[in-house]
Amino acid sequence: MVRLRTGFAGLVMLVACGSVCMARNGTTTRELEQWNCGRDARPALQILGSGAPLDTGGRASASYLVWLDSHPRLLIDVGAGAAVNLARAGADIRDLDAVLISHIHPDHVSDLPALLWSADVVERARPLLIAGPAGRGEFPGISQYLERLFGPQGAYPFMDDIMKSNAAFHLLAMPIAVGRFRRIPLTNVDGVRISAFPVEHGKAPTIAYRLEGAGFSIVFAADQTGATPGFAGFAANADVLVLHTALSPHAVTFASVIGLPRNLGELAAKAHAKSVVLSHLMGFPPGDPRAASFSLHDPAALKATIESVFPGRVTLAADGECISLARSG
Repeated sequence: MVRLRTGFAGLVMLVACGSVCMARNGTTTRELEQWNCGRDARPALQILGSGAPLDTGGRASASYLVWLDSHPRLLIDVGAGAAVNLARAGADIRDLDAVLISHIHPDHVSDLPALLWSADVVERARPLLIAGPAGRGEFPGISQYLERLFGPQGAYPFMDDIMKSNAAFHLLAMPIAVGRFRRIPLTNVDGVRISAFPVEHGKAPTIAYRLEGAGFSIVFAADQTGATPGFAGFAANADVLVLHTALSPHAVTFASVIGLPRNLGELAAKAHAKSVVLSHLMGFPPGDPRAASFSLHDPAALKATIESVFPGRVTLAADGECISLARSG
């Protein structure tokens, strides 16, 4: 277990007591209210990161937090900025039960070491499930990735205790097969059934996740082309479908690995999703000739394109946004 050293006190207090400490360190009450989520015991989805690589206007990269019974329980992806926004949301890392990783691209996993370092510093005392794709080609599987980070010969060998099953806080790696496009039941966490579905995303083995709890269902589509066979069935009738829409309707690049907005909207319609959240929004630096290919160049056009083929509710994700998962009526 990591022992506290000079300089760690602020980090420990920030992670352990969340919004109270943020307020004491300069965050305004209004900003705290904007990040308030999941405290009324009803299930909620909070957007920790709605951005992607490159110029995202200050958005954190992809990360989503699910609140259950007033506690943060499930984290999906941990892109750059996720660890800071987890504290901004007032979430205690010791409450997390599982982290679900869609794929091993930096904008989806780069804050995982920071997250787990924080957990070690505040002396989390129970295991943490880390699920993610099995390896393929140049991409390591989730077990190998964790070993490369935290094993005795890894990037952070001083954290190797979290790889040991006899430690109070250790990681439970769950590799997910990516060879076939099929629904894969994973586990049940806090009454939420979690299942996985491999999706097409270039060379990167990538997993979409479905969460089904009492009265709600969420599907995190991950980065994908929108043409994965069987995915519409996996996402069928989801209350919330989170689509990663990095590209603009007029994209001329990357369309072979990330779906164009119209294709993703048609996928949502085929799945009969109740509502869609557009996330993983991306931009290029101003003046770059490629900027028009990315969603933040014209967010209104992105939303209008999805709405032209999908009849349900469509929203653009924003960091800190809280989405109630309690069905009305």
